Amino acid sequence: MDRGHTPHFPYHTLAPDEPRGPSECIDAHSATISTELRADDFRVPAQLMRRCGVGAIILVHGTFAGNDIGGMVRELARFAPVYARKLRQLSKRWVDELIGEAGNFTQSYADSLSHWINVSVTSKDQVNDASQRNAELQEELPIPVHRFCWSGENHHLGRADGVMSLIELIDGIAATENSPQRVLILAHSHGGNVLAMLSQIVGSEQAVVEEFFQQTRPHYTCPVRDQVDLTAWQRVLSRLQRSQPLPKLDVVTLGTPLRYRWNRRVCPKLLHLVQHRPMDLSQPKRAVLPRSMQQINDASAGDYIQHLGIAGTDFPPSIVAWRDWMVERRMHRMFESATRRRDVWTKLQQGRRESSDGTTLLVDYSADDNPWYRLLFGHGVYTCRQFLPFQLREITQRFYGQIESCSEEQET
Repeated sequence: MDRGHTPHFPYHTLAPDEPRGPSECIDAHSATISTELRADDFRVPAQLMRRCGVGAIILVHGTFAGNDIGGMVRELARFAPVYARKLRQLSKRWVDELIGEAGNFTQSYADSLSHWINVSVTSKDQVNDASQRNAELQEELPIPVHRFCWSGENHHLGRADGVMSLIELIDGIAATENSPQRVLILAHSHGGNVLAMLSQIVGSEQAVVEEFFQQTRPHYTCPVRDQVDLTAWQRVLSRLQRSQPLPKLDVVTLGTPLRYRWNRRVCPKLLHLVQHRPMDLSQPKRAVLPRSMQQINDASAGDYIQHLGIAGTDFPPSIVAWRDWMVERRMHRMFESATRRRDVWTKLQQGRRESSDGTTLLVDYSADDNPWYRLLFGHGVYTCRQFLPFQLREITQRFYGQIESCSEEQET
């Protein structure tokens, strides 16, 4: 197809004059650790979520925490989808056992979050009569917590595959009996860029959507037989052609590198949490490059992976996926057309952490009693459940603290 017809989606150029969204520094004393989770820590966040119509929570892992890191299982799925599904489940179990909660949402984490936000709606102090309390709790609809697993590949096409599966998961949630008005999504690392890509695709005009799927067609269609062999792509295309709306997606990214821009119509509430330690007092929000391996291991300046994971640091697709190499080049033109690898060092020296879209919270997790802030070079702290009360408190107060604003959004 003529290269001139390639659609172009907004992305972070990291140019010195590129606009930056609002940002705020949160010191180490505010990012408190909860050594023992309690119902009181979750009561207010759970109430705020329910009052604003949050009907589900989705947890999205990042790169290298997925179920097909090398892209090999997807090639198997083209002709043996049942075996591929079983292999993905097994691969994800291995990853969870290997890395635990270090930069990863485990099933135990999801179960813990679901437990606390669904048992803390009503306080025993507020309702003395046990039977009355049980009746009121039964009337409260539970907020289910879903883990979303994608391949975890470090390139555009791997994230695009994640987009297709995530849209289907959201549609499945929306089709339940208690269809949610809004869905809260917590996305770690490049899982946040899966959401950003989703917002751009879903929020585009119909002609752009058609062109995107035409350009990527060799990935999901066998060129010899002209038959779709990755059926999720075809189903999502049909779904987008019907212009069926999604619930409101309220997105929180955790250590997500600056790559794609966001369509705010699709994600009206957007918050970014980044572990950051001020090292340059003249520019306290600037990330400083490490000068030694010791600084990297100690996460001296905060989340080094978030800082380093900008455009130009992707891996190539699987060597056996010959079609994907061509489609990956096309997607590079669509999502990061002007990016050159030789410019990576210059952009890293800027030390930028703030997104152009939404609000960025630069959080210093490095209190003396916190042994987790060093995990994965500062990138693994966000998914440790000891920080759930702190993070949920920040998220819900900023997203849903003003009940009136939620009501106005629901009316529109």
